[in-house]
Amino acid sequence: MKRILWLSGIFVLGTFILGISYYYYVWNEHGDEQNKSIAYAKNNYEISDVIEANHYYGSYGAFDVISSTVNGKKTFIFVPLDKKGESVSINAEDGWSKQKVSQYVQQELQPDHLISINLGLEKYKETSSFTPVWEIVYKNKGNQYTFHYIRFDDGTFFKTYKMKQS
Repeated sequence: MKRILWLSGIFVLGTFILGISYYYYVWNEHGDEQNKSIAYAKNNYEISDVIEANHYYGSYGAFDVISSTVNGKKTFIFVPLDKKGESVSINAEDGWSKQKVSQYVQQELQPDHLISINLGLEKYKETSSFTPVWEIVYKNKGNQYTFHYIRFDDGTFFKTYKMKQS
């Protein structure tokens, strides 16, 4: 009986240590990629200040979205994670702010639980060009998740996906 308890304890401890090491491995890789994207953006744009950096996983590509100040103006820079495509920059003043999107969500979509609002690049179909969009993720009654996309520049509808959690 003691032997089984010792083996169980060693197994639980080993699993715990593996889980923690995997967690740190994943987050360190995440941070390293973002640091590389920020360095790339600093080399290619006249960035005076990095405000925030986030990952965006879209339908046709993944990007680091870097919110920064370029020539005194707030700018969003999209750096592709695969480093194959070209980076894209847009002026924050040319589109809807996150606050305006949040107001839109409360007035028009009226979700039960707002999960996130993220800026990203999407395509309508594979052959079309990338469009800056706000991705709004929310949950409604019945455990239905909705991914609602509106265009960054004017807030018009782009596309939506719905998934029901079982």
